[in-house]
Amino acid sequence: VDNTPPRIFFSPRPASLLIFDGEPVTAPVTGTTLLVAINTNWDVFQDSTSKTWFLLVNGGWLAAPDAKGPWVPAGKLPAAFNALPADANFAKVRQSIPGRALGISDTPTVFVSTTPAAIIVTSGAPQMVTIPGTTLQYVGNTDAALFRDLAGGRYYYLVSGRWFAAPGFEGPWTFATPSLPAGFARIPADGPRGFVLVSVPGTPQAQEALIEAQIPQQGTLS
Repeated sequence: VDNTPPRIFFSPRPASLLIFDGEPVTAPVTGTTLLVAINTNWDVFQDSTSKTWFLLVNGGWLAAPDAKGPWVPAGKLPAAFNALPADANFAKVRQSIPGRALGISDTPTVFVSTTPAAIIVTSGAPQMVTIPGTTLQYVGNTDAALFRDLAGGRYYYLVSGRWFAAPGFEGPWTFATPSLPAGFARIPADGPRGFVLVSVPGTPQAQEALIEAQIPQQGTLS
């Protein structure tokens, strides 16, 4: 198993993470002057005439001089977008033309990575909540599993079933699953962060998850 940390971004305001599988790769869109990025799950285009990049996010459009940003509200889209093929590949995009207007205040910060990455977004400054009976706090104003150990002063982040630790939100992050503080095993199972126990080595929840993972599963996909 590769336990190399992904790039981990942190933002105290609305943000999105745009990941390319390597450097951006594009292909021409038939009948238009547009190129579409083919090595990302996001709707990313480049207008070959102006060389401007366009990104569809939350129903609105952002523009940038480069695929890696900086991204700002796009304003009026090039006429080429109206010529996108009327097929399933571009159905979602066509429904978002011209898209909702985005102002500076409701434009998310866009982080871009060409390697595996994750993002931690908090609603404002991180709000720490103490877990009784432990030296742990968790960040209460985020959906991320983000903790701080008061004894060691390090932050711990659970992503894709693996724990990473850092001295601060900006990193550097290192693999930490085998060296979690003992307090993680005492996180209340019925508490707001009890779901992380399946990823804490040695807990009953983790042992049950391991057993379940070894049971063959059969499914039918239509």
